[in-house]
Amino acid sequence: MNTPSEQVSRAEAQQLLERSIGPDAQFRPQQWEAIDGLVNDQQRLLLVQRTGWGKSTVYFIATKLRRERGAGPTLIVSPLLALMRNQIQDASAQLDLDAYTIHSNNTDEWDEAKRRVVDGDCDILLISPERLANQEFQAAVLAEMREEFGLLVVDEAHCISDWGHDFRPDYRRIRRILQELPEHIPVAATTATANDRVVDDVTRQVPDLEVVRGDLVRESLRIQTVEIGSRAERLAWLAENIDGLPSSGIVYCLTTDEVELVAAWLNRQGFDVEPYHGGMDGDRRSELEDELLANEVDALVATNALGMGFNKPDLGWVVHYQRPPNLIRYYQEIGRAGRGLDEAFAVLLSGEEDDDIAEYFIESAFPTPAEFDLVLETIEDADAPLYKYEILQRANVSWKVASKCLNILRVENAVLRVDDGFERTTKRWSYDHERIESITAQRYRELRQIQDFVATDDCLTRFVDDVLDGSLAEPCGQCANCAGDFFPRAVQDEALVEAAVEHYEAESWSELSPRYYMPRREGGRTKIEEARKPDDGRALCSYGDPGLGERVREQYEREGNYGDDVVNAAASHVRDEWVPDPEPAWVTAVPSRSGEGRVEDLAARIAARLGVPYVPALRKVAETAPPAELKNSYQKRWDVEGAFEVCDELPDGPVLLVDELVDTRWTLTEAGMTLRDADSDTVYPFALAKRTRW
Repeated sequence: MNTPSEQVSRAEAQQLLERSIGPDAQFRPQQWEAIDGLVNDQQRLLLVQRTGWGKSTVYFIATKLRRERGAGPTLIVSPLLALMRNQIQDASAQLDLDAYTIHSNNTDEWDEAKRRVVDGDCDILLISPERLANQEFQAAVLAEMREEFGLLVVDEAHCISDWGHDFRPDYRRIRRILQELPEHIPVAATTATANDRVVDDVTRQVPDLEVVRGDLVRESLRIQTVEIGSRAERLAWLAENIDGLPSSGIVYCLTTDEVELVAAWLNRQGFDVEPYHGGMDGDRRSELEDELLANEVDALVATNALGMGFNKPDLGWVVHYQRPPNLIRYYQEIGRAGRGLDEAFAVLLSGEEDDDIAEYFIESAFPTPAEFDLVLETIEDADAPLYKYEILQRANVSWKVASKCLNILRVENAVLRVDDGFERTTKRWSYDHERIESITAQRYRELRQIQDFVATDDCLTRFVDDVLDGSLAEPCGQCANCAGDFFPRAVQDEALVEAAVEHYEAESWSELSPRYYMPRREGGRTKIEEARKPDDGRALCSYGDPGLGERVREQYEREGNYGDDVVNAAASHVRDEWVPDPEPAWVTAVPSRSGEGRVEDLAARIAARLGVPYVPALRKVAETAPPAELKNSYQKRWDVEGAFEVCDELPDGPVLLVDELVDTRWTLTEAGMTLRDADSDTVYPFALAKRTRW
C-alpha cells in the first residue's frame, strides 16, 4: 500500500487548476480546502455544492496530486457514466489522467480497462453502483489490484438517503462499502441537491463524513413560472418565445414520446433542434452533446437523460415543457444553464396532466407487498434459478415491477443473481411498510412544494433556496416575481395553438409492427410463420394527447358509440395518410370485450366512409380478462390465445381489422392470425389509440 506522505501546497494545486481551466483561474470558495483535506489529511468529505461549482475539478486535481505521490487510482461511482464523458475527456486532456469506464455500453473496452486497473496504469476508473455487486468485477478487478484505490468518489451522494429525490437501491451497496473502507482512504461524496434532512441522513448512515456546504443558488439565473394549460398551448408558447432566448438551450420533457413530438414541432417552426433521450444509441447521444456544446443547434429537446455531468458554461436557457415532479429535480435541471454567463433564463411551463404524471410515478415508485411476495414465491417455487423473463411468464407482474422487485431484493440479499438467473437466499425478508409509506408521504410533500412554487407570488429564487435549506435571507431581485416577467404568460397568436393541435394529431399516430415471436407456456419461443402474421398496422393517435387523443379518451370513457369526429378522422387517416397498398377491400372488428358492440359500430362506420363493406367476420369464443388486470406481454398473449374464431367464409381481398385501444398488440395479433388461418388475404390492424402510461 502506498499513501502520500509529502504535503501538497496550495501553489501546486493552483498550477493544476490553471492547467485545467486557464491562466486566470482562481479557486472558488472551499475548493482548495476540499483538495487540501482529501490529499493532505485523507479526509472524508460530503461536498454539497451547486451545479457548476467545480466538484469534478476538486476530485480530478486531488487524483493528480495523490497519484504523483504514489497513491492508487481513483474510483468514481456514478449513476451517470455517459454524461460524465466530457468531464473525463477534460481530465485526460488537461491533467494527463488516464481514465477508463466499465459499463454495459462499452463491453469491447472491458479487458483493456481491467488490465490497466490491475496493473496500476489507470488513474481513474468510473463505474456504476451496480458494478460493485458484480461478482466478475469483484474477482477480476478488485481482488487482483496491486494497489488499493487511492481516492473514492461517490457522485450523486444524495441517492444514499431514502429522502434523496431519486433514491437508488444500489446506493445501499456504496453505504456498506463506505462503512467498511480503511480509514486512510479519503472519500469525496458529492451532490448539488441535499437539504438538511438528506445531509443528516447521509452522515448518519456514513459516519465521519465532514460536510462542506456552499451557496446553492446561481446568481445568473432568471427564473419564471408560466401556468399555460394544455400541451398544445405550450407548443405555441415555445414557437413564440424561443427565438428571444440567448445562445442555445435545453427544452426538458418528461417522456420520450413528448421529446420527439416537441422537437418535430420546433423544427417545423424553423428552429434547429434535435431530440435527446435514453432510448438513443450512446454514440448518437455523444454526437448531440457535442453539437450543443459547439452551438451547432439551437437546442436539444431532452428527457432528464441529459442531466448531471453535462457541462456547457455558456448554456443560455432551460425551458421545462412539463413540470418536474419536485423542486430538487427542477433545481438540478436549471443548473445546466448560466454557469459561465452573467444572465441565463429558466422558464417552467405547467398545466394540465402534470399532477397526473407526478402522482403516477409516486404511486408506482415501489412495488406493492403482493407483488414482492409473488416474485419471491415464483423464485422459491422453481426447481432452478429463473431469468427475469421466466419470472414474468409465471407471475402476473409487469417488466418494470419485476425489475424493481429484483433490484431491491438483491440489494437486501433476499435473492442472488447467478449465471443462469435469480435464486432465493436463506435470508428472511419482509416488506418495510413504515419506510416505504414514509418515503411516499415525503414524495407527496415534494409534489405540493412544486405546486406551491408555480403558484407563489413570492421570490422564486428564495423559494428554491429555502427548500434546499440555503442561506438566502432576502428576495433575489432578479426572478420574474421580483423583477417582472421576462416572457409572456399567454400565447399571443391563437392560430399557433390550432396549428399545435394539428401537429399532435399529425404526429401522434404510431406504426403497429407485427409480432415476430410467440412465447411458449413451457418456456422459450417460436417464430410466427409469415403466412399467419398480420401486416404492418396503425394506431390513429396516442391516448389522451391534445386533439384526437383527448377526444378518443373522452369518448372511450363514456357509454355509447364513438362520435362522427373520431370516425371521420379514422377513415381519413386510412384513406389519405396511411394509404395501405393494396388498399383494404373490406373491414371487420375485434369483437367488443363487453359485448355492447361499440367496436363493431366503429368498424362499420369506418367501412362506410371508405366505401367498402363491413363484415362481422370474428366472434369471441373464450372469456378474456380486462386489460388492466394483465401486467405483462406474456400474460396478455396467453389470455387471448384461442379467443376468436371466424364466423363464415371470408370475402376476398385485404381486410382492415379495427379495435379501440392497443398496447402489447397481442389482441390484434391473435385476431389477425385467426383471419389468416382462415385463408384471409392481407390483414391490416388498426386501432383508434395507442395506450401509453408515461
